[in-house]
Amino acid sequence: MPFRLGFRIAYRFAQSTPMVAMLDVADSEAHRLLSGPTAWTSPQVPLHRYRDRFGNTCTRLLAPAGLLVLRGEALVRDGSFRPAVAPAPEDLGPFLQPSRHCEVRPLLHHAQARFGDLPSDRVRVQAICAHVARSIEYVPETADCTRGALRALQDGQGLCRDFAHVAIALCRGVGVPARYCTGYPPPGTTPEPRFPAWIEAWFDGRWHAFDPRTGGACPARVPVARGRDAADVATSCTFGLCEPESVEVWALEEAAAAAAAAGIDVAALALAS
Repeated sequence: MPFRLGFRIAYRFAQSTPMVAMLDVADSEAHRLLSGPTAWTSPQVPLHRYRDRFGNTCTRLLAPAGLLVLRGEALVRDGSFRPAVAPAPEDLGPFLQPSRHCEVRPLLHHAQARFGDLPSDRVRVQAICAHVARSIEYVPETADCTRGALRALQDGQGLCRDFAHVAIALCRGVGVPARYCTGYPPPGTTPEPRFPAWIEAWFDGRWHAFDPRTGGACPARVPVARGRDAADVATSCTFGLCEPESVEVWALEEAAAAAAAAGIDVAALALAS
């Protein structure tokens, strides 16, 4: 069953403001695209695309004063959403080192004491994600873009980005390369007010996706961007003041997407089926 991915983000600007967005489906999933991705702005403005150091597609634009709406959709094959096998990068070093939100050194003893003696990298990553899921409570109201892995553990609460940062820091603390991913929610879930985050850990010659919020592997993901932590993969970055008005991200079966477009209650459709 194909899935329709999409987003709608609205901002209000006091004046013309430069902006960079990361909203395209990652190249690793290009082979699964049946249509799209299509993206547009309202009002229409010129879009300039380029690649960053991690291979993410970035879109540069000049947002006009007033309301700007960004929207995009893509139709993706394969309901199982199996993650594509990524080729080995030439250098895993950036994903082993501390980064802005993943402070490895303060958590090094914690990581080594709990997970260092486990028999394999796979088991270490699984244990780390289970530990993070037990240690942090998901509280959407606690959003804080300055919080790193150490404070997330100390606070014991946070968003999916905080779960990801803690898991990444602990993985790096036991010598497992790990990177931050953001993208679409699992197919069939209700639309979310943000792009969720998860991690990918390198072992057995490939990247493997895990969701530290649930404590296990997460095959049901379509990534948009990857980096060392959330600072590398902001879905939008404005170089001036703006007021975000709304964010909606979805991954729906094609039948449900058509129903939603027609104004039919998707939840009621699911119950009826």
